[in-house]
Amino acid sequence: MAFLGLVLSVLSGCTSMRALCPAEGGRPWVEVRSPHFSVRTNLDADTAEEAARELELLRQGLLQAWASTFDPPGSVEVIVLRNRSALEEFTNIRIEGFSANTSDGPVLVLAGNAYALSEAPADVGTQAHELTHYLSEFALVRQPRWLSEGLAAYLESISLRPEKHEVILGGLHMPFLNHVQRSGWRTLNELWEWDGKELLSTAESRQYYASSWLWVHFFISRHGDRFDDFQTRLMRGEEPRPAWEASFRGVKDLAGELHGYVYGGRHVTYPTVIAPLKPVTSALQTRPLQPAEVHAIRAQLFLMTPGASPPEERLENAQREMAQALKEDPGNVTATLLHIRSTEDPSHRLGLAQQLVERNPESGQAWDALAQALDAAGNTSEEQESARLRAVELLPDSVSAQNGLAGFYARTSQPEKGLAAAQRAVALAPGNPSVLDTWSTILFQLGRCQEALSTQQLAADMLHESTPERLRRTVRDTLARYEAVCGSASAPHAAPTSSGP
Repeated sequence: MAFLGLVLSVLSGCTSMRALCPAEGGRPWVEVRSPHFSVRTNLDADTAEEAARELELLRQGLLQAWASTFDPPGSVEVIVLRNRSALEEFTNIRIEGFSANTSDGPVLVLAGNAYALSEAPADVGTQAHELTHYLSEFALVRQPRWLSEGLAAYLESISLRPEKHEVILGGLHMPFLNHVQRSGWRTLNELWEWDGKELLSTAESRQYYASSWLWVHFFISRHGDRFDDFQTRLMRGEEPRPAWEASFRGVKDLAGELHGYVYGGRHVTYPTVIAPLKPVTSALQTRPLQPAEVHAIRAQLFLMTPGASPPEERLENAQREMAQALKEDPGNVTATLLHIRSTEDPSHRLGLAQQLVERNPESGQAWDALAQALDAAGNTSEEQESARLRAVELLPDSVSAQNGLAGFYARTSQPEKGLAAAQRAVALAPGNPSVLDTWSTILFQLGRCQEALSTQQLAADMLHESTPERLRRTVRDTLARYEAVCGSASAPHAAPTSSGP
């Protein structure tokens, strides 16, 4: 695309520039809002707007892997750093981008050739992979890990052709194909056990990822109807392994077929899918970011960028950025929110949140922070309820606000009042185990025991290695309690459904 050439010319000779505040010698930052993305970046405004349009186009292309009516709600926060080396300031490992889930929703961080922002060839694989994870949570109610990672890898090779109004899906992932041809692959039975494994070595992990891509690509190419049926069953909330057995009943020697698929040479065809791609015409909103906002972004990056940096070092760096942000703008919402979340003393947190609301009475995030601080301080009165209702009013698409309101009513044994907020939270984040845990609590309190059990089982299915240990324990302990009370689980009814690739 023309945008890529523009970016390359803009970045020539700037590969070592840090993502600093302009007052410290950095480039100006802007925020570009589109219907499904909020892009904050130190690219120039024109290039940033093109990046937002390309992300919208990529999202539209990925949606073609599901039904034509599939268009989930919500938006994704994206931080685009001007070059790949800029990320090195925030981590001790070399990465091209990453995704993270926060209480406010998903965050996608891109830099270097992870977003065609260096002199390397254009590569949308990172953002396609992470966006697929986000979108597939709306399409598939339950996902074994091999399916989740296999689909994300399958769609990494997406090829957008806006000039022809088409998108091509299912191209070969050559690094993974070369890997399995050289080193072999995991059996499907081994992949089913992936969810329960602890941290793997780099080599083991790569083989699981490559094997997941291989099996998914093979199923879509050779057993498309059965694979569609399997996904349809998952959309209905069926338990993954029995759903698999039902969809592939009677199929023999999959292992032998797969061997021929990998080593068949030129006699093997690897079909792709061509789907229509409509032009992106949505309006964009662009504004410059203030120095305080830039320092708040830097604080976020220090806290959430992957790597082995000690928590104390991360917090120290983040607090330095927070302090500078609040010096620039004492009422800055993002910086104050980070400050509140990093403060352990409940009374101090409450005081900060009250001041934030006083300075920003129209900020839903401020009201949500006040509600959380009141809860941490042990206040379950009408004051907390009012704060949560105000947060939901100002932020109707906030997962944190909706789930917080539902959780408040669950904790105060008012499930009827929490029903609508819990349903909205699930619609916005159907794969979030914390949201599902709240929803199951509401269902249990309403006496809908089987639905509560099934939803809690789904919450347990969504636990991954990045899930905080406290939430893991809560989900599993609650599941055990529901199993003791409710018996065996039936299919959950927690998320919208759609059609598979």
